[in-house]
Parts: sequence; C-alpha cells; structure tokens
Amino acid sequence: MSDLIAWCLSVFGFTYIVVFSKICRPVRDFVENKSEKLGELFHCPLCLGFWVGLLAHFMCGSPTQNILFDMTLASICSWIGTILIDPLADRYESS
Repeated sequence: MSDLIAWCLSVFGFTYIVVFSKICRPVRDFVENKSEKLGELFHCPLCLGFWVGLLAHFMCGSPTQNILFDMTLASICSWIGTILIDPLADRYESS
C-alpha cells in the first residue's frame, strides 16, 4: 500500500512541476510553439498525468500490474492533487 501511495505522489509531483512551475515554462512554451495540441497537453494536469503514468509504469514499476489502470490512476492522482494544492499555492504565491 505504501508503494502505491509513493507512486501516486511521485506522479503527481512530476506532473505538477511540469505543468505549473516557472522553471518548466520555457519547455512548455517550446512545446506549444512546435505543436498546439502538445502545448495543450503540457498545460493540463489531467492529460499530462495520463502520459506520466505511462512513463512511470515503465521507469518506476507498476503498483497495479496493469498499464491502462496505472495511466488512469496517474491521471486521477494528478488532477485531484492539483485541486487540493492549487488553493495553497495561490495563497502563498500572492504573499
């Protein structure tokens, strides 16, 4: 169970950093300039989380032993994590 939680938090963290961090902004802008559809992907935690789940399935191992479930779980974790963290991030960024 702790492996599953760690996997979900890792996927969420990676997705959140790519989608929202200032340090990844040049990457997002570069991708958006190359392809509008890929640019949309890099601005959506639900969408990017799905593909990060695929990457995590092969790179970190699978907590569920089912690739499609891993991808869906990663997407859901990224989306829910963003919903929970965004109000805190907004609160501390404006200070």
